[in-house]
Amino acid sequence: MNKKITYFPGCVESPNKNLKVIFEQLGIEVELISEWNCCGAPPSHYKPSFFNKVVMPLINLGISQKRGGDFLYSGCRVCVKQVNDALKIINSNSMFENQAEYSLKPFNANLKKITNGSTGAVHLIDIIACPDISKNLLNNAARKLKDHSILLYTGCYRDRQKIDILTNILNSFGASVNLYEECCGGEKLQNTTPVHSKRVENVGSISTFFKLINQKADETDSDYIVTACSMCEKNIKDGVELSDLDVFAPVIGLIEFIGFLFGMDGCGDLIINDEAKEGKVPLKLHEIPAPASPSSHVADAGVGAEGFPCKCTPFAAKRSFAQLT
Repeated sequence: MNKKITYFPGCVESPNKNLKVIFEQLGIEVELISEWNCCGAPPSHYKPSFFNKVVMPLINLGISQKRGGDFLYSGCRVCVKQVNDALKIINSNSMFENQAEYSLKPFNANLKKITNGSTGAVHLIDIIACPDISKNLLNNAARKLKDHSILLYTGCYRDRQKIDILTNILNSFGASVNLYEECCGGEKLQNTTPVHSKRVENVGSISTFFKLINQKADETDSDYIVTACSMCEKNIKDGVELSDLDVFAPVIGLIEFIGFLFGMDGCGDLIINDEAKEGKVPLKLHEIPAPASPSSHVADAGVGAEGFPCKCTPFAAKRSFAQLT
């Protein structure tokens, strides 16, 4: 293993049974926080108390530090921001630091480190952008994306250099990639009142956002939408549930999409089912050939000057979703 991390799955990724195996294929030994709690973003939007804004996110970081991980990793941009903002707050004032220490004791999650740069939360894209991890993704993928058109929805993630690395990796698999960077609304679209199971007070906002991203997918002739943030994925899937659109682009989160590239069961079913819906033969994995010599198009992915061999085979056909109305 190249790296060991503590991963915070959050509200969206926690049901994903393939998380550990996906990370293993990336060369990462991952420990999942089983006793995690909400990062506090949705409740702090409605009630910005110290507990919601600071204590809730730092409980997860404290658990990570207790297990030897200075940094907490997550696929949710909102969770990452919530943890790092909480650290900024307690670093700004010793009174806040003391209050946080006192509040974390009942959860057995006291922080060993609080200095910016020595601890914090890190997003999934930051992991993938590491050269060794990118190399493992390129080498271990069992699918190729020839003639695929992807709308990569990056939302509030703003590190363009790392977005370019991810884009170039997808390009090296043969995919055409377009970016969509508008905020999904984040935690503001998540209701904290349990009785509103469909978040009915946010129907208008979710439906508007959902139609905008589908319009972008239509304009770019994208086969499907890959979301870089699990909160974005959650809001889009709420849009699927609440929207009056009859057809829409399939949506898949980044970590599940990586599992799809690795050929794992249960990953990318929406993409494969869309193929069958179009009347085509369902896509199946091919044999993974022996490692090839480094090729120029992989070297251009920006993950290492020497390039990485890619053990991939092409899809049989291109998917498409019905024209949006």
